[in-house]
Amino acid sequence: MLTAVLVRAVATFNLIAEGTPEGPVAAHLWSLPGGPLSVTAVSLRELRRMRTRHGVVLRG
Repeated sequence: MLTAVLVRAVATFNLIAEGTPEGPVAAHLWSLPGGPLSVTAVSLRELRRMRTRHGVVLRG
């Protein structure tokens, strides 16, 4: 979960400091959410695998 939070923070700071990348419109649209969404999806999948295969759960 920490990785998902950190990658979103880095993407936000990167957008503020450097702006969007040069290139086509599709690159502009996917530059900010693309990385954080893929990292979040992988971390959620791994959390689910830990819960189903090993019985490990996160508690608040």
